[in-house]
Amino acid sequence: MTVMRPSPKSVLEAVYEIVMATTHRAEPALSELGLTMSTAYALWAIDPEEPAPTMKAMAQRLRCNASNLTFISDRLVKLGYITRTEDPRNRRFRVLSLTPTGQAARQRALDVLEESCPLIRLTEVQQDDLMKLLGETLLSPEPLSPEPLSPEPLSPEPLSPEPSATTARR
Repeated sequence: MTVMRPSPKSVLEAVYEIVMATTHRAEPALSELGLTMSTAYALWAIDPEEPAPTMKAMAQRLRCNASNLTFISDRLVKLGYITRTEDPRNRRFRVLSLTPTGQAARQRALDVLEESCPLIRLTEVQQDDLMKLLGETLLSPEPLSPEPLSPEPLSPEPLSPEPSATTARR
C-alpha cells in the first residue's frame, strides 16, 4: 500500500520522511537477517576496512549510551555477526569485530537500505549534487547550535526576598 503524503514543509521534514520510508521498506529484509534498524546501523558503523572500533567509539558513532550499545552488541554477538573482545592495544577496552558472517550480513543490510531508499530514484548526477550539499552540512563534527534564547522574565519586577526567621524576630 502506497501512502500519499503532502509535500514536506521543510528540509528536516523531507529528510525525516526519506528515513522513515527507507526504514519501512527495508524492515522485512532486515528482519530476515535477524536485524532491527538499530542493529543494522551498528553493523554499518563497523567498517571492515578499518581497525575494530572500541565500544566507546561505537557508542559515539551511533550516538547512544553504553547500556544501549551493550544491548545492541549482545544481539549481534548472539547472531554470530560480531565478536566483542579485549582491545589488544588497551586491555581496559572492548572492541567489536565483524565475523565473516557479519561481513556478509552487513553488506546485505547496506544493499537493502540503499535499494529501499527513495533517493535511488534520482539520477546519478542528482545524487552526486545531493551528496555535495549534504556533505557541506556535515563538515562540522557537531551540529551547529542555535543562539540561546534569552529567558523571558517570569514577572515584570524582581521578587523581593522573604524575610528570614532571624529578621522577622527583630
